[in-house]
Parts: sequence; C-alpha cells; structure tokens
Amino acid sequence: MIKIAATLAILCAILGTTSCTHHKAEMPNIIFLMDDQHRWDAFGFVDPKVKTPALDQLAREGVFFDQAVCQAPMCVPSRYSMMLDLYPNEIGVLSNAMGLADADLPAIPLPRVLRNAGYQTAGFGKTHWRSDSCSTRGFEIRYIDALYEEGAVLMKDVYPEGYRRYMDENKDFGPGEENNLGYLGMTSALPEGDHRDGWVFNQCINFIENDLDGDRPLFLYLSFLKPHASHNVPASYADQYQMEEIPLTIQPDWEEDQSPHSAGLNRTEMYESYWKVADDQSWKSMKLHYWANCTWIDDMFGRTLEKLREQGILDNALIIYVSDHGEMLGERYYRFNKYCLYEPSVRVPLILSGSALPDHLRNTIDHRPAELVDLYPTILKYASIEPPHRGVGLDLLGTEIHPAGFSALHQHPRQASFMWRTQDYKLILVMNRKDAAEAYETKDIIDGELYDLQNDPAEWYNLYRSSELKDIREQMTEDLMTRLTQFFLFQIN
Repeated sequence: MIKIAATLAILCAILGTTSCTHHKAEMPNIIFLMDDQHRWDAFGFVDPKVKTPALDQLAREGVFFDQAVCQAPMCVPSRYSMMLDLYPNEIGVLSNAMGLADADLPAIPLPRVLRNAGYQTAGFGKTHWRSDSCSTRGFEIRYIDALYEEGAVLMKDVYPEGYRRYMDENKDFGPGEENNLGYLGMTSALPEGDHRDGWVFNQCINFIENDLDGDRPLFLYLSFLKPHASHNVPASYADQYQMEEIPLTIQPDWEEDQSPHSAGLNRTEMYESYWKVADDQSWKSMKLHYWANCTWIDDMFGRTLEKLREQGILDNALIIYVSDHGEMLGERYYRFNKYCLYEPSVRVPLILSGSALPDHLRNTIDHRPAELVDLYPTILKYASIEPPHRGVGLDLLGTEIHPAGFSALHQHPRQASFMWRTQDYKLILVMNRKDAAEAYETKDIIDGELYDLQNDPAEWYNLYRSSELKDIREQMTEDLMTRLTQFFLFQIN
C-alpha cells in the first residue's frame, strides 16, 4: 500500500497534475500553524511573562525542539527553504528581494506533493513566494492578504474597505511596517476582521465550518503576518499586560556595534539613533505590544484548533507550529528586526503535536539540532509519502541527527556569512561571496565570530581569536566548510 501510494505521488508530481489521488484512512490530517518573526523564547512555556496558552498546550501535548534554527534569517529565503527542503544556496533565493517563477522551482513544493498524494490542501495567509509568475503551488483553496498568487483570493480585492482601513492605521510605520513607530506599537482602533491576520483567520474558520472534504485527509496551512512589526494589536490583548511587569532590555557596555557579519545592515543607524535615547516607557511599550501580538496570534491559533476539534479533524492529526525566523527586539546594541545570525533572530520555535504523535514523545523537549528544512521530510514520512527529491532535511521523529544547525546570511552584496551552531558553541564565518556554495574555500574567509552559548547566551563576547578555543574553532570551521562543499547536492527521484 505504501509503495503504491508513493509511486502515485511521484508520478503525479512529475506530470504536474492534480488528477491522481488516493486516500488511505490512516493518513493523518496535517495542521500547519505558522507566524512571522516570533522569537523562540516568546512563549509561556519558555517565559511565564508571555501569555500563549494555546501554544503552551501544544507543547505540553507534543515535543518542543529547543535548538531549532532557520536556514536564513529573513522571510522569503527561509520560507522557500522550508517549503522545498533545500538550502537557500541550492534554490537561488538568497534575500527578500528575490523569488522564483513556477517554472524555475528546483523542487516540488510541499503543498503540491500533498495534493498529488490525495490531500485536500487549504492555505490561509503568508507564504511570501515573491514572484509575478506564481500559482498557489499546490493549494486548491487559497486566501491571502495582498501578495499575488494566481488563483488565490486576496483581501485587498474582496474586502478593500477593511484592507484600506488597516493600511491607513499603519501609514506612518514605514517600509514593512517596521520603522521605530512600528516597533513602538499601539493599541489598534480596528476590529479584528479589519486586520490582515484577522481577515485570513475568518476565512480559515469559514472553510472549516463549510468546505471540508470528508473523503480526503486535510492539509491546512494557517500562516499569520504577526508578531512581525507593526505592533498594532487589538485592545483585549494589550490589556492582558501591565507596563510595570515588562522587563527592560539590557545592552552590552559597547560604544559602537560589534557585529562583524552584519554591521550596518537593515537600517541599523535609524534604530540605534532612536532607541539609544528612548526612555524606559518606550522600551516597555515596544516589548508589551510585541508580546500582546504573540498573545493575539496564539488566541487565533487556539480558536482554529477548537473549531477543527469540533469537526473531528484532530482525532487523527499531526500539528506543526513554527515561525520563519526570530526578532532581535532591540537586543545586542539596539538591533531590531532579523538580518543577522544571532540567537534571537536565527533560532525558531518548533513544536510537533497532535493525536498522531507517539505517546512517548508527549510533553518532551528535544535538544538535538533541528532545522526548518526538516519539516518537509517529517510530514511526508508521517503521511507515508515518498519524497519526490532527496533534500537536506531529516525526519525530526527519526534517528538521524544533524551534526549542527546551519544558516546563512546573504544581505551584503559582496559577502556571505554562514553559521554552524551546536548547543554549546556558535561559529559564524564571513566570506567573500561566491556564486555556488561548493566554490567556497578556506582562503575566502574574511572574518569570523565564535560564541560560547552556555556561558555567553547573549553573544556579547566574540572568542573567534581566542587561543583557548583554537581547537574548537578549527574543528567547527572544517565541519562548516564540509557542509558548504559537499552538502549542496540533491537529486530528483
């Protein structure tokens, strides 16, 4: 049965058709929950000051991968990598300014694989393919706020008055809604349904109530835009926090930024000049509204799961929760956003939960290195679907282990930075940029950073030139170069 199903899936993928379907009663429903720029530590089960009861429950009922990292600390390459099970260098999407047309994709996107294998595929919210020649890439039902996908229903088209009210409220928040005012945040005057995330949420609930196909297993993808700035949040969520309970951000005792691999990236001077003189109230307001956005997103996840439970979908389901990257939130010398390889940015929250999860994994924490690319093979393994290509990810619930977490930053036009991270140490190599990953050599190394994550979790002390850690630096450099020169190869079956 498994071999027949896998053969059908691969044949359908090669033909690019959706007409080949099969159904196995034991195939689990796949519920994929995602948000944007959510720090790995902004959860009640990590930090009790943050209120995220729905995701806390998922973690209690599942497994939390506390050493997970993204493959690129920015939206577009991170999401391509996750959806294709390839690293950004293999895909060719290295920054948020890049994207691929359907015809140029080097592998079959996860939703397409699942649809070809017989799943009803419904996608709500952000994928960020960033292409003018982009279909829904496997989603037969698709709702999104504004970014173009041929065949998708866009909020700006069908609810333009709500979309306009949202954009008017945020008009002073700058590109990406993330200037200093966007980070400072505010209590929104809009009803939930006028927010882009609120509108997407409402479409998802309507689908669950009215359009489920009882003859097929379900792949439901719900992906919110927040807690990414702007931090304009409905009042009922901001009201759950008290300003006096919000801790202040502690800065290193530096006179200037010390970030060799990401110096000056992404409006650094704008953020530094504002927050360096900001009062305590502003710092607390910024963090309060970020956490309140996390609470709002959590609540919409919780309401979605309850609706799925009412429909019986969670009786046999694998539930995934993840974010595409983190958020610096003013740490490490007034650094905001994500364009760096430091912990708050590169680490991601990753939870596997649901009734399809083995009992022995419930309420556990997995300390192994994990990556976003691992979700593709993990989901297909659980659905008994043969992957259509050999990617770089590993089955998170299997026995294979990454030697370290890998991530890359290509924000500088002439340099590339690569991270090799274990639970104890992090190495970042700054290199002369090459067109192909396998072309990198040790002679291309310009600079480096090495952090003792156990004794310096804030990464304030760069030990790259420490003689005491010479052996660790050399071994990690060798391992990272091996990954660059040997691992960027994949095969279509």
